[in-house]
Amino acid sequence: MVSQSTAGVEFVGNLMRYAEVENDISSPRLLRLGNCEFEFDAAAVVYSGWAPQHIETIQSALKDVFRDTTSSAIRFVLPSSTLTRFESLRSRDVQGVDTKVQIGFETLLLNGGEQGGDVFPGDSIQKFNSDISGYAVHHLSQGISQRLARLCEVFPQQAKGHIPSANASIRSYRRLMDLQQAPKGNVLLLGCYPESTDYIGLSAEATLKSISIDTPTDSDRVYFAYEVLSRMQKATFDNCLLAVYGHSISAPFISLLTQEFGKRVSILNPGPMVNLDQNRFEKGFPIQAFVPCLGASIV
Repeated sequence: MVSQSTAGVEFVGNLMRYAEVENDISSPRLLRLGNCEFEFDAAAVVYSGWAPQHIETIQSALKDVFRDTTSSAIRFVLPSSTLTRFESLRSRDVQGVDTKVQIGFETLLLNGGEQGGDVFPGDSIQKFNSDISGYAVHHLSQGISQRLARLCEVFPQQAKGHIPSANASIRSYRRLMDLQQAPKGNVLLLGCYPESTDYIGLSAEATLKSISIDTPTDSDRVYFAYEVLSRMQKATFDNCLLAVYGHSISAPFISLLTQEFGKRVSILNPGPMVNLDQNRFEKGFPIQAFVPCLGASIV
């Protein structure tokens, strides 16, 4: 019997990150993990529509990376900067079609009246009361959806899907908690990307906060960590841990964050979720950058 696996792909600047995980066994096994570097801004091609002729180059790279894949599904990780995200409330009596109508109206209202595109559920947010429930929604524009569809042409046999980067990162962290490789207390995840940071507040039971903020400098990242923590109702400033992952993590930033938050700061290592020996890669390999990609690859 041929094993089944799930692949995840993420574009950040001129990099295409990818992972593939065999999931239909007792313990998930990593099949591939790496970067593909382009001579152009691949993220801008996919998400902004810049230089559309490069789509074919990215397609060729995907074919090369996954030429011998056995994956049954592939998921593209969607950066927060490309999505319209909002939280809303509904009566618990509202279900089915009525819920879709409400989400469609609110999405149209908040994304400037843009038609088309795709809607994805966000991670669950805090509960309110027995009559009212909260929900989170991500909307992806039609243009980006169409460009991703062109990339999906490379995978005619696989199920195709998209996952917001925050959702994928939450999935990784919760898997690490299940494996007792991450604390189950309150934590603030800092997903670091060029010019922006995803701040995700988690408790053992729920997502308390999820927001992406423009952060041009390291001091901005630290300042908004304070700001987000102050707004998390259940996570107190004194005991909340901070776990850092992502692309733009510099030694000066970690030093600055540690000066402010002390031993509560750690760099998130997603390796244990796929039984990855930390000595497998050369020193300095940015395994923390693959948190969303691996989260997209697990089931």
